[in-house]
Amino acid sequence: MAVTWTRAWWRWTGGPTTRPVERVVRVDGRSRADEPDDERQAFGRWVRKRPRVDGGKRRGDGCGRRSLSPTWVLAVGGPQSAGRGGRVGGVDRDASRLAGLQRRLQGIAGGLAVYDEAPDNVSSSTYSSTPSLPGCRVAPGRRADAGLPLARVTSNRIDVEALAAMDGVGRFREVLPMLMDPVAFAEAFVSGDAAGGCRVPSRGMERHRATLRSCGVASDARSRPAFAMKAFTTPKKDGRTARLVLDARPLNDAMRRPPSMDLPRLRDFIAEVERHRFAMQCDGVSYFYQFPVDASISRYFGIGMKGCDMLLNVLCMGWSWAPCIAQRASNVLVRDLGLAWVDNFLVLGGTLDEAERNVAVFRKRAQAARVEVRAEGDDALWQVRSRFVCVGVEFDLAAETQRHRLDPAWAERWVDGSGMTAVLSGRATARQFAEVFGGAVWDILAVPRCHFAALLSFAGRLGGRMVGAAAPVWDEVVDVPPSARRELGALRKIVRENPWVVGGVPEDTGSVLWTDASSRAWAALLEAEGRFVDGRQGVFAGPDADAHINLKEMLAFAEGVVRLCWAPGAQRCRIDNAAVVGAVAKGSSSSYAANRVLSRSLRVAGRRGIVLRPDWVPSGGQLADPYTRGTSLPRFPAQLPLPRSRATPFDLF
Repeated sequence: MAVTWTRAWWRWTGGPTTRPVERVVRVDGRSRADEPDDERQAFGRWVRKRPRVDGGKRRGDGCGRRSLSPTWVLAVGGPQSAGRGGRVGGVDRDASRLAGLQRRLQGIAGGLAVYDEAPDNVSSSTYSSTPSLPGCRVAPGRRADAGLPLARVTSNRIDVEALAAMDGVGRFREVLPMLMDPVAFAEAFVSGDAAGGCRVPSRGMERHRATLRSCGVASDARSRPAFAMKAFTTPKKDGRTARLVLDARPLNDAMRRPPSMDLPRLRDFIAEVERHRFAMQCDGVSYFYQFPVDASISRYFGIGMKGCDMLLNVLCMGWSWAPCIAQRASNVLVRDLGLAWVDNFLVLGGTLDEAERNVAVFRKRAQAARVEVRAEGDDALWQVRSRFVCVGVEFDLAAETQRHRLDPAWAERWVDGSGMTAVLSGRATARQFAEVFGGAVWDILAVPRCHFAALLSFAGRLGGRMVGAAAPVWDEVVDVPPSARRELGALRKIVRENPWVVGGVPEDTGSVLWTDASSRAWAALLEAEGRFVDGRQGVFAGPDADAHINLKEMLAFAEGVVRLCWAPGAQRCRIDNAAVVGAVAKGSSSSYAANRVLSRSLRVAGRRGIVLRPDWVPSGGQLADPYTRGTSLPRFPAQLPLPRSRATPFDLF
């Protein structure tokens, strides 16, 4: 096979300088199919260059020599990151820094140009002896959704200083400098170097330039942005308009992780709503775009475009800190009045009068901070209701017992979607499986995930494979195991029926279940009225004897639930293993074996009307511990032994 050795540069179109980044071998006029399989595998990953026929130089869309025939380029080594902010170096640098930039460079080919030096002919044997690094498939930037205009974007801007003045807790004031203080923003970079240098062009976004200018969301950049990133649009729920999103992964990789969003867990959100009888809901109009950004910070939120880049003047949707800032701002508005889910506001009340008073307070806060809101769907703004749909959940607070279920419209789309059909057939792409699995909202259904151990196990393996891949192939066809398909079919049946789930907190049983395990034995005891009233203990045998201690603790818990818990209601459980406490609280574990054991426990508890409430205790305060280390069970009823530690049990969840 005749090959040509060349030296190549990738030129960043946003700047005048060029840097050598990698050596390539180019085979002109030959298709990938012409090469033998063994040679293709030996040479790595092929990347196709888009042929140029006009011979001109177009900024942002690549520029190169006139080419009329297809050209295949084989990368000896992928681009390497010489530091944060997108600067690139030669292939001889540390190969361990390749994977992060490879993921970031998807869609960058449109803004890079390749120039050739005088070639020297070399043989294939010479080439194969060259140090080789994993190649990187470079694809053009994603085009915007054709024909979909941007959704109506408000020109309103929130008075963040007034909002911070209302923050009695200080959680919003903690993240406010990321919008207004350039020094604090620069300090959030991991390497301490906020110079940037990354430029990834967008494709098909030029037609939205006038819209972005008119509403003040973005303006033309007068100088090179620190980060000029790829923008794209995604269809909104109405199917007629699109939402602008910035692929801010280069910026996110360069900055430290944001703090907690303070977003409530969905099950806690549902439980709090069902403690009330009336609610008013509304959402922020283009909520992220209502947050202004200081001019000196906006240069980090650049949009790579043909002709002239643009700078976002508002909170960047796609930036890792944006959800945290938005959620903490929303919590200020609904403090002591209700709940917030990012840009969804829910004002609650036990009575109609209380709900209307809370709505009046919320309106004053929104007006003081200049937050623009609108009603959800066809509802009238500020209308108090007892039956509504919020965050994909339909609530009925007017019933004798408050209840909830999945939004029927969403449930229908999930059950009858094309992705569901492909997954159940056993031959679906990784993308289709991820969309179907991600749409299973377990907490709304009140269905413990441990009942679907095979489905969870396959999802975990597939996710681990995609995360570990240098360039995940989401359109690759995967074989879904029959066991996972059976469990998904059972879940689909539940969603199709979409039964109402009755809320409310059950009464306490008045007893406490203590369970513990050692390397050899397990014990479970039931406490009631300050005494042990029943108990069981045993020795691990067979495969269980060699199991991990977390699984042994789960087995001890299961034995205690099945053998000792009979009274319906909320059953408190004291466990000194945090992994088991977390699994019981969530309804699932990361272990397939633990999910099978937990599923048995929860099925028994469900038939008996028991709701398990796990608490963590330190090992020194675990009253069942002595009975796993050779001490025989006492004659019941028996006095409680003195714990080795006086630490008070506390609920981790």
